[in-house]
Amino acid sequence: MTKGRTTRLRFLVGLLVLLTAVVPGAVGAAPGQPAAGGAAEMLATPTSMGPATFRVYAHREGLVGHTTANGHVIQENDRFVALPCRCVLSSKGGHEFQVKIEYKGRTAIVPVWDVGPWNVDDNYWDPPEKRRYSDIPQGVPQAAAAYYDGHNGGRDGKGREVRSPAGIDIADGTFWHDLGMTDSDWVTVTFLWMLPDEEPELPPLPAGYEHLQTIKFGERPPLDRVEPSGEPGSVYVPQTGHNIIKPIADYWYANGGWRNIGLPLTELFREVTANGRVRLVQYFERQILELVLQPDGSALVQSDLIGYAAYAPQEARAPIAPFESNADHWYFPETQHSLSFGFKQEWLAHGGVEAFGYPITEEFSGVTPDGRRYVAQIFERARFEWWPDKVGTPEEITYGLLVTELLRQAGWVP
Repeated sequence: MTKGRTTRLRFLVGLLVLLTAVVPGAVGAAPGQPAAGGAAEMLATPTSMGPATFRVYAHREGLVGHTTANGHVIQENDRFVALPCRCVLSSKGGHEFQVKIEYKGRTAIVPVWDVGPWNVDDNYWDPPEKRRYSDIPQGVPQAAAAYYDGHNGGRDGKGREVRSPAGIDIADGTFWHDLGMTDSDWVTVTFLWMLPDEEPELPPLPAGYEHLQTIKFGERPPLDRVEPSGEPGSVYVPQTGHNIIKPIADYWYANGGWRNIGLPLTELFREVTANGRVRLVQYFERQILELVLQPDGSALVQSDLIGYAAYAPQEARAPIAPFESNADHWYFPETQHSLSFGFKQEWLAHGGVEAFGYPITEEFSGVTPDGRRYVAQIFERARFEWWPDKVGTPEEITYGLLVTELLRQAGWVP
């Protein structure tokens, strides 16, 4: 963006905050939305009302029967929202991230269960220094800047022409019934996780773990290389410069090691999540492992359902009709998805549901930036990738570096 454009956009933000939403793939302006360059409508909108509350132009989510980014199958009269950053996606059925929406005297508090529109890494509610698009003021989604001011040549982060300003989608039950909306319109949104709160007093670290770093939500994880700890039973991985303590190393080896879980990207550390939960975690290239200490002193290791944060086309996430499983095709009623042929054999051969979880998409095709074609399928803890140009080699099927991708989107790794 040129200096002139940035100045103009910042001036407009002094009068209002441009926040909107759109169904992914929509063509043209949605009914009721301001047209590009509609300065009169923009200037009539109130300004931001605090560090956590903004005026947002909202669309209806719709898409009944499709699956959201956290695995929820959309129902009629559902109550949730979509925001364009995976960083605030609640777990399936969870309420870790919630927004308060106000519209013409009505109020609703609902969780963030989907990602979109347009971008998947635009935390526009944060100050510029904490977001990828640091040249855009707080409260302005990249799509709105592209639509109104030509940011990125009028295109979103994936290079698509932005045909509608976008910042939030509202599920049907909240849109129609709770708020009484009949068309796209400006609403007031408070991002509840941003509200100031008293600093919680963290519990002391367990005996033997007092040396761990404490990282709060939004802070950079401990990604820097360290020296071997020399701790009995631990494993040092020189490729990434991190140690794996014995309980996690035992789980790592038992569940596929570097092939399934990846190499360690951090040391074990204490993480304070957005909803205040405190846990001991270690980030690997493909999975995040949590160490849960039991009252008897033993340790349990469990893996996050990282697959729900991975991108997949909406049509791949849509549930399919049940069918009777056979040798080549299996149906999983747990997630309403199937598993077939080579991916099924790969899944079975390397740990099955214990290692990867259930499938949460159907197979879908993709093309890398350098033109390589592949077929992928996402599971609760993994993304399988089949490469036609690698048929007959050990790299014919690979697993996506899901955690590395999330860290890259946050700007913490190149």
